[in-house]
Amino acid sequence: MDKPFEDHGLFSWCELMTTDFDNSMSFYTKVLGWTLREVPGRNNSRYALAMNENSSQPFAGLLTMPEQLDQRGVPSFWQAYVTVDNVEDTLAKATDNGAEILLPPMDIERIGRIASFRDPQGGVMSIIRYKREA
Repeated sequence: MDKPFEDHGLFSWCELMTTDFDNSMSFYTKVLGWTLREVPGRNNSRYALAMNENSSQPFAGLLTMPEQLDQRGVPSFWQAYVTVDNVEDTLAKATDNGAEILLPPMDIERIGRIASFRDPQGGVMSIIRYKREA
């Protein structure tokens, strides 16, 4: 169980949803020495992939706050993803145990299928089933 993009239950990705993309990029570059490469975002968003001298692949992303959250005054936050074998099954287990669905299952082109929920204590988690190479 050492493949975070394949093994069920492992944290595999983190994203910063930020209200100030440029200042966030500057901050993490200065503080953690990250190299941030901006790539095309989805739905008019900006997105950057994070790497450093110890990584051979990106390990996190920075994303402009979605408009619907920004309009509600949601502050910038880090979002964690956990790999699952099946998004719908995991979401059903979560709701059976008191979770609230925040983002129903949806497909992200070239990435996989995701959903988000809030646990009974208020913790938010995103789950993902990555696309497998055919």
